[in-house]
Amino acid sequence: MKKVLIAVLVSLSAWAAPYSVGQSVTPLELNDQFGKHHSMKVMPHTLIMAFEKGTGATVNEYLAAQGKGYLPKINAAFIADISQMPNFITKAFALPKMQKYPHTVLLIQDEVQGLKFPAEEEKITVMKFRGNFLTKIDFVTTTAELKQAIEQ
Repeated sequence: MKKVLIAVLVSLSAWAAPYSVGQSVTPLELNDQFGKHHSMKVMPHTLIMAFEKGTGATVNEYLAAQGKGYLPKINAAFIADISQMPNFITKAFALPKMQKYPHTVLLIQDEVQGLKFPAEEEKITVMKFRGNFLTKIDFVTTTAELKQAIEQ
């Protein structure tokens, strides 16, 4: 059902087509796991995105091992698309768990906003930017691949 709904939304919303290399990404306004508002007028050098629970767990495991302050130090951000998660699950389980992480998790809670970003099933998306221009997209699955994509 989720895939059908996403396909319908994509076909009805041409502007929701995923960003591609060479394209300029519009500024983002997102809340983190504590409800704090973040405005990203200029994209960080590296944007890490997870669209599923399993890929999110891989990213969080990797980032937690790097310690507090890792993302700002490397000019990166982590975004988790939780738009498909039921609100009860988000509030009762996901957010309390995320609040224990030593890193910031920016949250996409609007399904259409999530469709703007490139994704592959069961993969982590790692995007590289120069200013707001998308210069590279990698899809990875393991922490070793994630580390390599981030360090490029």
